[in-house]
Amino acid sequence: MLYPLSMFCCGCSIPVGVGIILVCHLVACCFYVASACSNLIFHVPLFTSSWSGQVQLLYTAFSLVGIPTIFVAMWGLLMRLEAHMRLYLFYLALCVLVDMSTMVFYCLVRDPCDTLGGMLTAMRHGSVQAKSGEAFMCGAFRIVSYLTVSAVVLAEVYCIWVVWSMCEDVHSGKNGPE
Repeated sequence: MLYPLSMFCCGCSIPVGVGIILVCHLVACCFYVASACSNLIFHVPLFTSSWSGQVQLLYTAFSLVGIPTIFVAMWGLLMRLEAHMRLYLFYLALCVLVDMSTMVFYCLVRDPCDTLGGMLTAMRHGSVQAKSGEAFMCGAFRIVSYLTVSAVVLAEVYCIWVVWSMCEDVHSGKNGPE
């Protein structure tokens, strides 16, 4: 059985940890919305400019659903309301599933060397000596890709555990309404 956490990141309380997670998630959602607006409305390419228009709109809609959900969770954190926190827990779990599936596809299913092929081409400049390091760089990209996916998945699952711990604490009355 999984037990609720008693502290966040080796010293902070669970409510502080959930607050940090909420603020970081809110910033990320706002960034994706601003990036898509910049790309699609103002035609100024930013972070998501390599995505198709449909994918940008879909992820923007997903982020727009998240912004009020995060504010509701912030209210639930302040007032210690379990239902509000559970709603955010489900949204966070869905976000983690979307992020993990996207990362697994781009970093593990598709070859990282093909994804970053333009960088490899720019680095070698067409000479025979520069081409000899292409296999090493491809291997390095693969290793970094695997490590990045592992670290992000671990961090996202930890965030889910922290929010779930807060929900359990509120439910049991440990961090309940005063």
